[in-house]
Amino acid sequence: MKKIFLLGLSAILFFNCEKPKERYFVESPEITDFKSNISEYSNGDWESWRAHFSDTAKLYVNSLKSISVSDLENNQKEMLSNFSSYGFQEKGSFVEMVLDNQDKTWVNYWANWHGTLKANGKEIDVPVHITAQYVDGKIAEIYDYFDTSPISTALNEIEDYNAMSMDEKTLTNTINTMVAVWNKNDQDAMKSITVPNLIRNSNGTREVNNQEEYGAMMSNFFTGFPDFKVILENSEIKDNKAIITWRCVGTNTGEFLGNAPTNKKVNVLGMSVWTFNAEGKATQEDAFFDNQIMFNQLGITPPKA
Repeated sequence: MKKIFLLGLSAILFFNCEKPKERYFVESPEITDFKSNISEYSNGDWESWRAHFSDTAKLYVNSLKSISVSDLENNQKEMLSNFSSYGFQEKGSFVEMVLDNQDKTWVNYWANWHGTLKANGKEIDVPVHITAQYVDGKIAEIYDYFDTSPISTALNEIEDYNAMSMDEKTLTNTINTMVAVWNKNDQDAMKSITVPNLIRNSNGTREVNNQEEYGAMMSNFFTGFPDFKVILENSEIKDNKAIITWRCVGTNTGEFLGNAPTNKKVNVLGMSVWTFNAEGKATQEDAFFDNQIMFNQLGITPPKA
């Protein structure tokens, strides 16, 4: 009787001490398969990409309504035709596999999608999360979530640009060049897109009467803010004028208009109305911004100039 009791106790202890089933993995055949699928997508190898899916796979892309593998392939090909390069970046990516409480196999993937537009070279980054269910070594379901707005906005900008007249395109290109020129403090390049007697009015007051004075004004900003940068927020072309909204950012590590450096950062929003002649060169800038906001950010009250 005692032996039977001990045998029963041993059996209970054996089953109670049995190792729990592993449910989390950082390496598995499914993870390897998923990484291959991502690589083939980035390389445009659609035939190999399709082979990872089951015949009845359901794909949910930012939606509760599923689409087929061929639907996703066609949608991606149409969208990606606008890009000179694209793909998921290895840096910062993460992949794992889990078994849920119903023993279903899921591969989770987080990464940054990076693409470069053919039309203007603009680079776009989109964080993406993908969850894929594997059944018998094939992807049976995918849930793909990401913010579509960066891509949609960029493609809409290209459509708007293509719909412009040649004159509007010329002025748009000049404005983009002007922003790039400002960010490099390239005064020779600025002279190439403006007239010699270039005028600048700041908040209704004449500040600049020619190209040399405009260049000196630019240099004042780069003396005070060596990392000075102009960010183009929005632009609108109407006849021979361009109305642009811009943002200036920088760190005050140098003397600025007679004021000692404060090592503080500025972030100032403003607007300019640029006027162009028949040759497409800028003749006048009317700039509007709140100087007091800038000096308040610097902690200079009142400023010397």
